[in-house]
Amino acid sequence: MSNRARILLIGYRKFSELINSVVAEYKDQAEIIIVESVASGSVDYHALVKEHKPDVVASAGSNAAYLQNSLKIPVIAQPVTDTDIVDAVARARRIGERIHVFTYSAQPDNQSRLFTALPSLLGNCLQHESYTTTDEAAERLLAMAAAGETDVVVGPSYICELASRRGLPAVLLYSRESARQMLDEALRQARVRSAERDTVQQPGRFVIDSPQMSRVAELARTYARGNAAVLVQGESGTGKEHIARELHQASDYCDGALVAINCGSIPNELFESELFGYVDGAFTTSRRGGRVGLVEQANGGVLYLDEIGEMPLSQQVKLLRVLQERSVRPVGSTREFALDFKVIAATNSDLQAAVDAGTFRDDLYYRLNVFSLRLPPLRERPEDVSAIAEHYLREYAQQYGAELNVVTLMRKLSGPFKEYRWPGNVRELQNFSERLAVNAAHGVSIDELTLHELLPELFTPSHAEQLPPGLLKEQEARAIADAMRRFSGDKAAVSKALGISPTTLWRRLREMDWNEGFGTQGVGDKKSKQYSRA
Repeated sequence: MSNRARILLIGYRKFSELINSVVAEYKDQAEIIIVESVASGSVDYHALVKEHKPDVVASAGSNAAYLQNSLKIPVIAQPVTDTDIVDAVARARRIGERIHVFTYSAQPDNQSRLFTALPSLLGNCLQHESYTTTDEAAERLLAMAAAGETDVVVGPSYICELASRRGLPAVLLYSRESARQMLDEALRQARVRSAERDTVQQPGRFVIDSPQMSRVAELARTYARGNAAVLVQGESGTGKEHIARELHQASDYCDGALVAINCGSIPNELFESELFGYVDGAFTTSRRGGRVGLVEQANGGVLYLDEIGEMPLSQQVKLLRVLQERSVRPVGSTREFALDFKVIAATNSDLQAAVDAGTFRDDLYYRLNVFSLRLPPLRERPEDVSAIAEHYLREYAQQYGAELNVVTLMRKLSGPFKEYRWPGNVRELQNFSERLAVNAAHGVSIDELTLHELLPELFTPSHAEQLPPGLLKEQEARAIADAMRRFSGDKAAVSKALGISPTTLWRRLREMDWNEGFGTQGVGDKKSKQYSRA
């Protein structure tokens, strides 16, 4: 099977000719299918996509805008740069004096500064028409041709064809360089979709053997239908990303991409350009041709908001608007793109507590919490431990070529596994399994003695288990109280100094019955039931 990307190009004749002039440069990277068409309601583009099964679609001008609003898969628009316009006008000038330029724009009144400068440079021999639909473009061209005051037309492929039918010379607005920019962006997005598809098609079996997780799986299949948001909550390592992939596969959006965003890792200054994209020349360091944002890449698929509880308040309001309006406006653009996607958000924090503390917007919380899935930690579903361990042991034994008697090994592990608290949940169990398989592949005999060396965590009581009951809470409360006094009640400084989130700090202060003016009465004495020794 070919690993090349599949790109479906839709446009009119001169557009096709231009693409054909550079397509040989991409023969090793992409299979490019060209369909000559002017985008309109008379053509079933969904059937066209179903027939050719492209990773992405590419087009230009009003064609691209129509397809972006009609199709669920990404549609890449060919950029028009100022250089393209100047070059096309220069070629037109060699044909005739009076030049008429047609350009597509979602908002025609927002005229480029270039078109206010060019007429004065060319002695007012240049006229510019901006249109929003092909019908509007055809009407304006007919009026222009009837006036008889034009020697040559510059515009997109469809405009050039209409001009030629009326005996007017025409110059294509686009250049080979802009065609390459479009194909490069199409390739990039095709690879993103291909990687997502490969991951989704081979996610590893979702192993469950407990009634709790069976109920979660049943709810997930129900919540996958329709476009309502799903909020997945659970400790780190419980399988939130895996559930998100299961939801994606079972949803009405399974043919689209699963685009994951780590909400706590995007700097404020890059948030809008990363999520919403930008147009060519939007800011000084923007790359040529612009960039499609992560939200738009999820169009027709699933937008997975990982660690949503870590998103700063300043970013939450921007995300909320996109989720409410189901549209996005790239940075520097004057138009919005309608979007259709399913939202899955995941968090290991208590979002309701964060809302109460004022660190998470309540309107965004209710927007995300239409359906809620809570993943229990592994220690609360011991029936799953053996089933998951056996699955991963066999999987890693095959991956590393290890001879591993899984049944015998599980007999040795059943006792320690049953006593262990699994602070790292399924991810930790997976790590243990890989550790055992790798050592077995290198000839290590996994007997009782070796298990103490390979999995010391199972046989070493945690620090919390060694402390007398209640002492850990008391020490934690003392540390928080000392830090609150040291930083004069500055919660941001305290949470940073203690290495805990503001939400966790707020919750601990509430448990301690902390009074801003007087501190807490219960730290280290008998007045606090929560923090006294048992």
